[in-house]
Amino acid sequence: MPDSWSGLPLYFFFSYARADSRDDPLLEQFFRDLRAEVRRRVGHPSADSVGFLDQSSIQPGEAWSAELGAALSRCRTFVAMCSPSFFASEYCGREWGMFDGRLHAASAAGRVCPPALLPVIWTPLRVLPEPLARLQYDHSGLGDTYAQFGLRYLLRLKRNHDEYQEFLLTLAVRIVDLAEDSPLVPQREIPALHQVPNAFPPLAGSAPPPDEEDLPPAGGLGTDVPSPPGMDGAADEALEPEGEGRPQASTSPPETSPPGPLPPALGPGVRGPGRITFVLASTSAEEIAALRRQLDYYGSSFEEWMPYRPSNPLRACVLAQMVAARQGLVSNIVPLDSGVSDLLERSSLRNEIVVLVVDMWAAKLESYRQALVAYDGRNEPTSGVLVPLNPDDVETHANSEHLTEVLASIFRNNFIRQDKLFRMNIRTFEEFDLALVQIIAESQARIFEYRQVLRRTGTKSRRPPRLDAP
Repeated sequence: MPDSWSGLPLYFFFSYARADSRDDPLLEQFFRDLRAEVRRRVGHPSADSVGFLDQSSIQPGEAWSAELGAALSRCRTFVAMCSPSFFASEYCGREWGMFDGRLHAASAAGRVCPPALLPVIWTPLRVLPEPLARLQYDHSGLGDTYAQFGLRYLLRLKRNHDEYQEFLLTLAVRIVDLAEDSPLVPQREIPALHQVPNAFPPLAGSAPPPDEEDLPPAGGLGTDVPSPPGMDGAADEALEPEGEGRPQASTSPPETSPPGPLPPALGPGVRGPGRITFVLASTSAEEIAALRRQLDYYGSSFEEWMPYRPSNPLRACVLAQMVAARQGLVSNIVPLDSGVSDLLERSSLRNEIVVLVVDMWAAKLESYRQALVAYDGRNEPTSGVLVPLNPDDVETHANSEHLTEVLASIFRNNFIRQDKLFRMNIRTFEEFDLALVQIIAESQARIFEYRQVLRRTGTKSRRPPRLDAP
């Protein structure tokens, strides 16, 4: 523990997911603003001793640093930057678990247990994870826009400046009041990382943490790509230089990664959905130029569409195949065309998954519109639709109401059904990751429910029972 910390309380520990800070300075800006506001209210000479943000790189299998452990053991409040990435992160789960353990220990010892675990919604969550729901934390007192869209939205737009300042002041006052009126007793011993339980246990069949970056599957696009169940450490090192944030959960070598769970009714003699086709309703920059001005999201072909530039420059087809890889699925990329009905028929016979990834602008092109209307007319119960909406795409946001009306007229059946497999307005690549995992899981479940599960090739059919006459 640094000498400068002696005698000074650590007012808050700042817990965040690495994926949320990568290529986005807004999260660190909020930490600096919050730290400065708390410092001004308590009169400390240095902001460094007020709040703790870990920027070290913890490699899989390593222990957390003495500095991080000391901060967790003595901080008086815990600011959790909640997002889909945060609740998928093993390291964030262990940080949450250690602080929550301190709160339980204080309560068991008969001390006042302050509500010092302070969740901040960085990006909205479709479903509240159980640890967050258990807190019953009221976010409405921090502003209506924040409660609906999250803190990142307040920071992105200048028109939200006043509301952001009110949020910052309210949270800083709450931190100071909790830290000084009901100070949490420090933990004398710092446990090893592996001894602290992860407060966010992964759900069965869920994807690995989105904090871990995966390499695109080998073999190129438009071809069947065998997808390994895990990625090795060399891939992580190649994509993520040391010192750039904190890796979250370690990956497992392919030979030791457990396969994704199958429904209990399946036995070794049947084959379930192991293949997925992504149908991209996207086009080239040249063709989309007839509809919009900002063309840097497109390239020379449908495969070049990058819906989340600049925060994530990966192509939509790569993002989709990365998710399929982690689910142990063989994936294929095809363009949307008039043959979509034939594709759905073939996939249905083979018990294969189909997911459409739709560019809102491309849906206005007549050939794409007709193909999407044909898809919607089939009212498919087991295929999915995913529509990105990048908050950084100013032109799309300015026309979002009109583009949504266009999609509502195209996907009449899907809009009426409000189906779990139809996902609109996917704002970030983390939400894209999570939504696609959920679509795949739901589609697999429905395939087992609606369709006959095929036998493996070569499995002999059984003769019907025959009764001989007496």
